Amino acid sequence: RSKFFLSELEQFLLLTREEALDITDIKGSYAGAMGKSQFIASSYRSYAIDFDNDGKRDLWESNADAIGSIANYFKRHGWLPELQVVLPVRLKGTAYKKLLDRGMKPTIKPHTLKWHGVTPLHGALGEDNVAFFEFDVEEGKQHWIGFNNFYVITRYNHSPLYALAVYQLSEKIKQAREKKLAKSSS
Repeated sequence: RSKFFLSELEQFLLLTREEALDITDIKGSYAGAMGKSQFIASSYRSYAIDFDNDGKRDLWESNADAIGSIANYFKRHGWLPELQVVLPVRLKGTAYKKLLDRGMKPTIKPHTLKWHGVTPLHGALGEDNVAFFEFDVEEGKQHWIGFNNFYVITRYNHSPLYALAVYQLSEKIKQAREKKLAKSSS
């Protein structure tokens, strides 16, 4: 992977010059991920934004810049807020096993799911392609279908389990906010 890391070194040096960063003060992971958003240098240069409007893109200290930059990354990779992310499914039979290991990119047509005994526990499939996932959990296995927005999360971090955890956490935050708003308006 020397070609990749040589390119990232070049991106890092350009980043330090553009952002007036002290090269000796910068902290990151062993793989070069930096700041709260854990962007590598090329991602920092491409997706980081000054969301708090203080004149600099600061992914180490500014929560607003870090969150805004991740949102920018998602948007530029095709996130559409009005679309579904992921749905849990129920299975009938064992034909679903043929859908496993088809990758994270949504390539499975909704009618193909039905043929393989896969139906959503709630919600509707629509016409968009999906990906099919099996997760090992304490109780056994869970099965989910992921839409393009789920794929966008896996572009940020290539683990479907990470993407599912991010989605589930976001739903808990959304529910807590709605509960708080309902409580304050009554």
